[in-house]
Amino acid sequence: MSGPSLLDKPIAFEPYWYEGSEIVKLPDVQVPSEQTDFLEVFTQRRSVKKLGVCPLDVLSKVLHLAVKPYCIAKDDYGVTVFRSAAPSAGGRHPIDILVGLQEKEDHQLYLYQPIGHSLKRLCVPKELQRNFFKDVEQTLPFGESTLLWFSVQYLRTASKYSDPMSLIWRDVGAQLCCLQQAAKYAGVDSCPIGYLAEETFDRIFESKKLLSGGGLIIGKRRY
Repeated sequence: MSGPSLLDKPIAFEPYWYEGSEIVKLPDVQVPSEQTDFLEVFTQRRSVKKLGVCPLDVLSKVLHLAVKPYCIAKDDYGVTVFRSAAPSAGGRHPIDILVGLQEKEDHQLYLYQPIGHSLKRLCVPKELQRNFFKDVEQTLPFGESTLLWFSVQYLRTASKYSDPMSLIWRDVGAQLCCLQQAAKYAGVDSCPIGYLAEETFDRIFESKKLLSGGGLIIGKRRY
C-alpha cells in the first residue's frame, strides 16, 4: 500500500445520497452531573459477543458521543469538514454509520444523520437486507443487539490525498475505538466484527462510491 500525500489541487466529487423515507429523531442526550472516570472506561472496555437489546436512548448517547460533530467548518479546499471524538485525516470523516435495528423478526437498516442526530430508514429491498445480515452473522450472530456498520465514502478522502486507503483504514479503526469506548461509558457492551461482507453490501447500494468498512454490535450483556 503506497503512502498518502496531499494533492496540489482538490478533486471534485459528488457524495453518495442514501434514499430513505421515515426519519426517526433520536432522544436528547443528557450528560449526568457525576462523570464516569475516563480511566475506568478506558481500562475496563472489553469486547463481548453475547449481547442483547440496546435501548434507543443508549444508542442515541453512543452516537452522540462518538460520531456527532462538535464543530463544522470549511477547509482550504472549500469542502465541509468536521471535528468529532474520532480523528479523521483532513477532517474529511468519510464514514457513514448504518444502523441495523431489530423490527419484529427482522433487522432494518437506517442511516445515522449526525447533523440532525436522527435515523433515516433506508429504502432497500428486504431481501437484500436479509442477505447482508445473514452474511454478517456468519462471523458474529448478533440476535437482538444493534448492528453499526461503516459505509465509507472514500472519495471524500481521495479528493484531498493521493493513495488515500491507509488514511481511510486508520479512520475506520479510530471510529471503531471511539464507538466502543462510548458504548462502555453509556453502560452497554460491544464487539467488533472482523469481516467486511463486501459482496452483500455492494448489492444493497450498487455504487462505486461506497466501500464496506466492517462494523460492530452493541447491546446489553447477556449473562
